[in-house]
Amino acid sequence: GDRNGVRTPMQWSADRNAGFSRATPARLYSPLILDPVYGFDALNVEAEQSDPSSLLNWMRNLIGVRKLFRVFGRGSVEFLHPSNRKVLAYLRRSADEQVLCVANLSRFAQPVELDLSPLAGMTPVEMLGYVDFPKIGRAPYQLTLGPYGFYWFELHGAPVPIETRSAAAPEEAVVLPSDGRWNGMFEGRNASFLESVILPGFLPKQRWFGSKARQIARVEIRDWAQLRDAGAAVAIVDVSYESGSSETYLLPLAIAVGAELDRIRESGASGVLCNATTPAGTGALVDATLDDGACTALLMLITSGGEVPTRDGVIRGVRGTVIDDLRGPQSESLPIGRRSAEQSNTSVRYGDRLILKVFRRLEPGPNPDFELSQFLTERKAFTKTPQFAGGLEYVGTRGTTTLGLLQALATNQGDGWQWTLEELDRYFERCAAQALAIGERVGQRSTLALAELEPTPFAQDAIGSYLDAVAVLGKTTADMHQALASGAGDPVFAPEPLTSQDLAALVAKISDDSRAVFDELKRDLARLPDDVVDQAALAIGRRRRLTDRLERLRTAEGNAVKTRIHGDYHLGQILRVENDFVILDFEGEPARPLAQRRTKDSPLKDVAGMIRSLSYAAHTGLLNFAARRPDDLARLEPWAALWEQWAVAVFLKSYRRAAAGSAFVPTDPTVFEALVEAYVLERAIYELRYELNSRPSWVRIPLRGILALLGEPR
Repeated sequence: GDRNGVRTPMQWSADRNAGFSRATPARLYSPLILDPVYGFDALNVEAEQSDPSSLLNWMRNLIGVRKLFRVFGRGSVEFLHPSNRKVLAYLRRSADEQVLCVANLSRFAQPVELDLSPLAGMTPVEMLGYVDFPKIGRAPYQLTLGPYGFYWFELHGAPVPIETRSAAAPEEAVVLPSDGRWNGMFEGRNASFLESVILPGFLPKQRWFGSKARQIARVEIRDWAQLRDAGAAVAIVDVSYESGSSETYLLPLAIAVGAELDRIRESGASGVLCNATTPAGTGALVDATLDDGACTALLMLITSGGEVPTRDGVIRGVRGTVIDDLRGPQSESLPIGRRSAEQSNTSVRYGDRLILKVFRRLEPGPNPDFELSQFLTERKAFTKTPQFAGGLEYVGTRGTTTLGLLQALATNQGDGWQWTLEELDRYFERCAAQALAIGERVGQRSTLALAELEPTPFAQDAIGSYLDAVAVLGKTTADMHQALASGAGDPVFAPEPLTSQDLAALVAKISDDSRAVFDELKRDLARLPDDVVDQAALAIGRRRRLTDRLERLRTAEGNAVKTRIHGDYHLGQILRVENDFVILDFEGEPARPLAQRRTKDSPLKDVAGMIRSLSYAAHTGLLNFAARRPDDLARLEPWAALWEQWAVAVFLKSYRRAAAGSAFVPTDPTVFEALVEAYVLERAIYELRYELNSRPSWVRIPLRGILALLGEPR
């Protein structure tokens, strides 16, 4: 390096002569740097490599990102013009990449507002830490930069065209009668207009709509109810398709005008159906979960335990036993908030106390999330789940259907998936500069053997406190299962014997699923990445061994019971709360029919779901890290396998210890092992089908899990 204009040798280590020479120091051509700050014993390559936050590693990371994205060297440049002239902002674009660059040219912190409205709907992802920032809306995008700070954002998604965010043209409007009654909205011209024009275009644009790939043939508003004094209604909509079975959706509707409508439009939400003419003036028909008044009316319906009549039935509020304690004084107004990332349902927050989950796709019968939350809260059987405060039910010609679930809002540090990925990012930063010793590399051990092991001192030191956390998770999972098994006397919750017929049916199902997905994998080999093809071919060649491995379960007798279970248990379904966890979402897999989600099964199915989730986290974290530093991928793969093995081992060991003696744990250890492996295989096959259809480059993750079950090298 240069020091005072003089070229000096690189300081490699804190060893003799900075690791550069073994000569006597007095014979060196240039003297050593002995400065206390810049001297070789404090500043050298060896020390910089072992420090994830060092300048050397920071520059490596920066250069790696610069090389990874061709847009930096080949893309076009479009300068933005923020009002703060101390901030430089510009867009780099190429055929398939868009990057937003923002730099503070001042030695003081600076705020900036950027007009990114043409990019509304896209998500900026900070490229050095790969962190999602808030989605871009139509309002000015606000950032704060530290002294000489900068951001590089990769823009994900596609801009939402202006016409999908705005109301329909004025001539395409519904008219609310002058008396404010909604029967005029759901009858006559308005109903025909909604069913034939508005809803067929509106529904497929909603994230909660589950059949976007199917062609809608007909939409019919089957039933509806007006919410008293709220200017809102609740509609139940039947959707028929060109092929396949029809579906039913819940669609709360409201008329928004003035400032409330402006707020909804500026939020960027796709909840505006069309213009509306009302006694109060021109407004818009909107999804009522975006309207504060309508959300307050839903809460009041639940807390009062009231009813509102529908055309063919009734919608009623269900009060939980602890709702008054959770809600607080009725005179106190609770601010309304909404989650930015919705999936199959919609969530509305009431201050920091309550959260309402609105179920969108409806099936007759009680929703498992409603059932299990009420059971656990009112029996005080399990405290590590949000308390049940109440809900909404619809009683119509097809029976009783759950519309919503109100629970306590759990203060937390984020969901388990995101928290785990952050832990893994720090783990890979620590490990990136060193190769894993051969003696610490992962071997091939069975599920039961993993549960008997203690992490090596090296693994404990490398992985750190996450092993303590996953041990807590194992015990919490066992406590949940013991609570769900405590429903003796109630046919809905009472445990039932896990028979040999149940096990034979499980084996047959997994065998059929694996046969179908391996045939699909074989057909799709040509479109898989080259480095995945060998794994896929190996798995296809070993599929007979999978069948043979399952056969030991067909006639097993484990003297165990089956109970109600979580049904969709993974890291995304838990919240990190201080040094503990809270478990959410007992709804089961939303794509499965309601009757299947309410079926009793072995709790070990949940255990297998978490095992697969830990495996996914390890490899997702590795791929995220390698996206910034691709040269480290090969060196870090053994570290990912080490993390996965010991996270699974500690989770499983803690679970077995806490669940020991429970009726749902097979008394025969070999049946325990075979049952866990069968459920792990079932989950991995499901993942394989999903990745083949959605993300072929990720097929490697479920394939690794399947091959590991067969004893193949990781």
